[in-house]
Amino acid sequence: MAISEPTAGTPRSVTCPMCGQEFTCGLSAACWCAARVVREEVRAWLAARYESCVCSACLDRLVEEGPPGEPH
Repeated sequence: MAISEPTAGTPRSVTCPMCGQEFTCGLSAACWCAARVVREEVRAWLAARYESCVCSACLDRLVEEGPPGEPH
């Protein structure tokens, strides 16, 4: 599925590639994800696997537990 290129800062509806849940991506520093502290290994793991954002539940789980297969 191709994702159209929205204007930065224009919220869009996204389906989480990890769990399939639909959520809103704010595409700006004001987005809900900007408040999350995400370790670099989690960022790299996500970037290597997905072209879009993940939902808050999946991101929170990755932040808490770390990427699958990574030592804790």
